[in-house]
Amino acid sequence: MMIIRQLYQDSHTEIRIATESEAALHLEAIQASVAEIGAWESWCNDRYQLEDSRKYLIDSEQKRHRGVEFNFCLFDRASGQLIGSVGVNRINQEYKFANIGYWIRTGFTGRSLAPLAVHAAARFAFDELALTRLEIVAMEGNHRSCRVAEKAGAVAEGLHRNRLYYRGKPKNAWVYSLIPDDLSA
Repeated sequence: MMIIRQLYQDSHTEIRIATESEAALHLEAIQASVAEIGAWESWCNDRYQLEDSRKYLIDSEQKRHRGVEFNFCLFDRASGQLIGSVGVNRINQEYKFANIGYWIRTGFTGRSLAPLAVHAAARFAFDELALTRLEIVAMEGNHRSCRVAEKAGAVAEGLHRNRLYYRGKPKNAWVYSLIPDDLSA
């Protein structure tokens, strides 16, 4: 079993595994961001509660131990606030690819935290998991998420029809890819 606790740290930001004891911080970040994140992610809504954060963090730990998903949280080092999340999921070991997803807490966007998180998670996926391709899938109209993918060095591969489901309906989505060479460019 691979043990990794931290992806990145500088004087302002830390990207690491969040524990069940930090569920209240996780919930606070989600509640502060429902309007922005909920526009693109159906799990992010007014009904999200402390027990949901707790279950998510426990589930993340279990999936990490099984090697099927790796979720990390961003923390503001000055305040201790949880300010976002980045994850490597939908891992396909046979074909060496996975999805990378992210969100940044309202009030902390526009600081290049998401591209930083994507880069750190991608480096982890390529170096530690031996993956050769990562996909970022952003619902059509989610210009901020597309911009993050571009700033992280991902290549747009086109608008895919009915690529995502959002609130029970199929939605078109932009698919971006990252390969190891993209990080060194």
